[in-house]
Amino acid sequence: MFDFRIIVMPDGTQIIDRNLQTPYNALTHVRMLDYIEVEKQLAFVDRQRRMAQRAQKRRVLKNKMFYKLAHICGIV
Repeated sequence: MFDFRIIVMPDGTQIIDRNLQTPYNALTHVRMLDYIEVEKQLAFVDRQRRMAQRAQKRRVLKNKMFYKLAHICGIV
């Protein structure tokens, strides 16, 4: 079961809804290949987002440590 659903709008655009699930047996072979490709792309985007959040947390922690060190030294 896929943890998302691709919804085709009347104008032809496609929307990915992550609140819905799609069972495997509801898809044709061609649609299954599309869903597998989208699943790979979503996994990549999620991984990139997590990596960016971790980097941001490291920067914030690093800045806090420098601020504390500057405060202890009397610079700030």
